[in-house]
Amino acid sequence: MGINTRKLDKARVPFQPIYPDVLGAITGGPRINMDALEVALGMFPRQAFLNQPVEVVLPLQNMVDQPITLKIAVRVPTTDRKGNIVVIDTPKGQVSVTLRPGEAGVLRLPIIAKPPTQPGKDFPVRVAIRYRAPPNARQIRPPGGGVRPSVLSVSPFKMQVLREVEYAAHKWNESTDILTVYFDVMPKRLDIKTEEPKAQYETLWTADEMENETRQAVPFVPAVLEMATSAQFGSVYPALYEAVVERFATRDMPLHPGEAMVIAKMMAYTVDVAPLREPGVIVEETRWFRGLCQVIGGDESLLNYDRNEVISQNVFEGVLYEAILMAFPILQQRVKENLGNLEERISYANRIMTWFSGHGEGDLSYIYLPLVLCGLVVSPHVRHTNMENPWELADSLEDAYHGRLRLASGTTGVVFDMLYDLLEEYKRGLRYQRIERPGGGHRSL
Repeated sequence: MGINTRKLDKARVPFQPIYPDVLGAITGGPRINMDALEVALGMFPRQAFLNQPVEVVLPLQNMVDQPITLKIAVRVPTTDRKGNIVVIDTPKGQVSVTLRPGEAGVLRLPIIAKPPTQPGKDFPVRVAIRYRAPPNARQIRPPGGGVRPSVLSVSPFKMQVLREVEYAAHKWNESTDILTVYFDVMPKRLDIKTEEPKAQYETLWTADEMENETRQAVPFVPAVLEMATSAQFGSVYPALYEAVVERFATRDMPLHPGEAMVIAKMMAYTVDVAPLREPGVIVEETRWFRGLCQVIGGDESLLNYDRNEVISQNVFEGVLYEAILMAFPILQQRVKENLGNLEERISYANRIMTWFSGHGEGDLSYIYLPLVLCGLVVSPHVRHTNMENPWELADSLEDAYHGRLRLASGTTGVVFDMLYDLLEEYKRGLRYQRIERPGGGHRSL
């Protein structure tokens, strides 16, 4: 039975746009989270001759509803590894930039290596960023990335130039006070006259564009609603499974197959099944649906693509966020442990999404609580094909359990106790239904 059997009033919920992830649209991933501010750091070009200007490229994204003023300074070496003198011109003093609420832009900081600097590799350029957000600032952008903007203040050509910059990966445990990027000085000198380097800031997106985002998205709400609610139960699961494997591996948290299966099932349940089964779920209010409307508002051709690929590739973060919040109340009915109130659950979901964007240390609990645990609970409602044998999921998740158990400690140990109980209950259900294990045989935890 398809989800489209529900009668839907396509104009019942006013459309609420989501602040787009301009920074992610530029870098394709790398970002540095500084709470009220997200930045990325790149160098273009990566190699330069003496007297050739290069640029430190600093995309900036205000995450809050208040203006924030940044103070930025560039620090360069005065000697190389061999003790030779290094001369690199930089913008004088501190650079001050004020970002309006929700604004995104790019700051370019030109630098010029000059004689007697010797050719060499990996000259460090350090960028110090200081800012202070007002105490009443409220976060308006979802952490962890999101939908790309459909409207920008610059041309597509300029955006493409920004995308071609190589942005530095920033490890979670590195300081965000001083950011570092590197460039090479080549063994040639350009005989050109250079001007004093001056910083340049360019606005890419402001909150004024939200009206345009809404205007472009609203006409597509009925079509996106039809796309979102017209699938067979679990049809998005295979596409989400592939995306889950890839995205968690990118965050240095490779998953066991069983873990990936149940996380993808929880996400597929959120998209394809929950609108019918879970009370109070209104598809049009979910983050992933609103994001999908904006994405398609910016690129109507996506309506002609495979529905499941469009969802898994364009609104993965929105689905993941909603799956976390969906999972908690379902799981709470099956376990004795207190899983917190709504405010605590939202805070936890935001913490996971912030980690997912590349900031903070990964934790096994981010995988298991609540995604894996509840993914197991809802898995009977999300079947890939009629040939799928649920014992395969149980066995695969048991393998993951044994592989992860030795790493469990503290609160994570409690999570694995819950997994043990849920797995035993799941297998009892399979035996009660007389579902045979493929090839026969017996396994136990």
